[in-house]
Amino acid sequence: MVTLKKIILRNFRLLALLPAMAVLSSGPVMAAGCPENPASPTVTVTTSPGQIILKRGSSRDDLIRLQATNNASVPNKNGYPLGLTLTDFRYSIETGVNIRQLSAGRYCAYPASFDLDIRFSDFLVYIDRRYKRGSCEYKAVNRHEYTHVVLYRKQLERHLPNLRHQAQTAARRIKPIIVRTPNDGVKLIQKAMQDKMTPLIDSLSRDADTANARIDTPESYRKIQKQCRNW
Repeated sequence: MVTLKKIILRNFRLLALLPAMAVLSSGPVMAAGCPENPASPTVTVTTSPGQIILKRGSSRDDLIRLQATNNASVPNKNGYPLGLTLTDFRYSIETGVNIRQLSAGRYCAYPASFDLDIRFSDFLVYIDRRYKRGSCEYKAVNRHEYTHVVLYRKQLERHLPNLRHQAQTAARRIKPIIVRTPNDGVKLIQKAMQDKMTPLIDSLSRDADTANARIDTPESYRKIQKQCRNW
């Protein structure tokens, strides 16, 4: 069983404004509209599959508390968890914007860069400490929990090429905008990218949930329990 916390980081990276302000133009005032952007924005997408951290010191009561805290489903017919895997899925967008002043209180904001980070946090795999390493029960629980990790990683790997492509396409289509403050430019340009990427991220998350739900069924748990005797 995996419990997934979906954390989407949408806070604006105001430090992205620093390089933008560094190129603030002191040239002539433009009458209307934004001059053509001389360069296309750069896009980088970084990711991580997350490390697996094995937690073997938890009691059954500890796992029950973790299960309740994370709103996890009941993992077996006896109503208590044998194992548990916790992870966070998160993404963030850091936006760089170039600013050109048109007149007092009137700026052109140009998209300059988008740095997207899409990843799982570390997978915390908990196994009831009553099952000793190497025992049948330990191995059965471990296999099940690691299968969840594999499924989540595969979904990230499967979606990543499209995420990269869509981010590149979206960046090219984001036009310069006229704003009252440079800070408004950062926020609005980041929102334009965020509006495009959020549905794709949500799709990845749904597919990962669906794939993992297929192995968290009563039939699956019955098969696991039939593998060993000392539950």
